[in-house]
Amino acid sequence: MMISELKAPFIRSEATTHGIMRDVLIALIPVSAMAIVYFGIRSLHMIILGIGSAVFFEYFYQKVMKKESTIKDLSAAVTGLLIALSLPPTAPLWIVLFGTAVAIIFVKQLPGGIGKNTFNPAVLSRVLIKILFTPLITNWVLPGPDAVSAATPLSLIGSDTSVSALISFSEVPSFYDVFMGNIGGNIGETVKWAILLGFAYLVIRKVISFWVPISMLGGLFLTILLFGKSDFNIALYHLTIGTAMFAAVFMVTDYTSGPMIKKARIYYVLLIGIITGVLRILFYLPGGVGIAILIMNVLAPVLDGVCTPRVFGHTGRTIPVSYVFRK
Repeated sequence: MMISELKAPFIRSEATTHGIMRDVLIALIPVSAMAIVYFGIRSLHMIILGIGSAVFFEYFYQKVMKKESTIKDLSAAVTGLLIALSLPPTAPLWIVLFGTAVAIIFVKQLPGGIGKNTFNPAVLSRVLIKILFTPLITNWVLPGPDAVSAATPLSLIGSDTSVSALISFSEVPSFYDVFMGNIGGNIGETVKWAILLGFAYLVIRKVISFWVPISMLGGLFLTILLFGKSDFNIALYHLTIGTAMFAAVFMVTDYTSGPMIKKARIYYVLLIGIITGVLRILFYLPGGVGIAILIMNVLAPVLDGVCTPRVFGHTGRTIPVSYVFRK
């Protein structure tokens, strides 16, 4: 075949949106299963409602707007599942519906659909829910049938309190309990070994790069270590408690809301970790991951522009691909 007969794109891949989203759903199976095991049948109701409503809202919007349906690409299902998993088991079911409606209709579809949304739909929806309905989604309970109310360990170490001192008085759970999920929190973030199983699967399937979640968590760890009296235990707790690990694997790795260029993506994930640490330590804001991701979603095209190499023979830089996609 002559070179002149070749048609763009010249760089091709067998990966499809459906295939990628299918793998993400598979990676979320251990997390979802442990949510049901640890927090009961209500978690299953939230998961089914999250996935079902997200798919419905996407289908309904595209039907009304007379657009081709894209529900078969599974991206709506992934968004709905992430929203459900990022809520505590005590959250009212109507909040799940509110979250999926905001994510699918306003964040994803109105800008033009997948690939054209500036913000990660699940993250923006979760942050908005936190802002509007904090009293309804902060009633943490411990795993088990008794649903005993408890504070999240992250709230105990949100300041510069020494974790080593807290451990000696049994005010925070052991690292073993944290890793196994014997703590209160959102249904998808507590069982860390389940998150790691999903992480391993996505890396093996080459859906995500190993260094992306590691770099984000590394930025958070170093920031906490710097501002947390150089206490290793404080830094380690901030990695293993809260949404940081879940977000690093399933949200920071989102293709459409991050930079397209590898160098820019390195800065992107590192800054998410650093901003999360700053929000937690300096502003006493437990969590902070969602806000950090949204800030960097806005700055992603800027990073692409800065990191795009110059075309040979030109003094300016090429227009980053992410600018084109988001127009």
